[in-house]
Amino acid sequence: MDDTLRKDIEDMEADPDFVAFVMAWHGVTGATEVPFTLEKESAAYQKKIKRWTQIDCGTQWQWYWKVIVEECWKVRRKMVLQRNLFRMEPRASNPNHRRRDEGRWNAIYDLRNYFISVDKRPHMGLLGALFYPDQLEDTFTKEWYERKDWFKDEKGVERLEKLQLFYSHHHTRIQKTLQTGIPFYARWESASSVSTSGISR
Repeated sequence: MDDTLRKDIEDMEADPDFVAFVMAWHGVTGATEVPFTLEKESAAYQKKIKRWTQIDCGTQWQWYWKVIVEECWKVRRKMVLQRNLFRMEPRASNPNHRRRDEGRWNAIYDLRNYFISVDKRPHMGLLGALFYPDQLEDTFTKEWYERKDWFKDEKGVERLEKLQLFYSHHHTRIQKTLQTGIPFYARWESASSVSTSGISR
């Protein structure tokens, strides 16, 4: 966010850091997609799981092994892990039902409600400058109204309140996450890695 946009947000007595948080929360900034599982690249991993299957399943191990390979791994290999600074979740690779730029428009929806709550106006010009800086305001506004029905069943006030509550409770850590680019959940992820590294069969 450049200084001009930050000043515009401050001029309406809104919090530019909360705006940055919402953008990151929805994956507009700091988002990546990685394979959900990498075992297809590791012959050692497959050999280990096969050995466990032989031990656990006895004479029927071949049938169970076929299920693992064809039913379990095949599905997982088509999935990706979508990560941003505050959340991560598995998703099917390019699902047909997924809306284009879904996260971006979710952020626009929440920030539009935020600006209305602060200044009684949606500030579409500012939203356009934040999300589509090369687009005319009229074009951006038209595109918003074309997607408005996406959110007809959403409870906008409740969504915003939950984001604001999370932001107020974790303000210091959120600031650090935004400044460093290190995911909010990184310490739990590291702890999980340490706690499971010593587990063996």
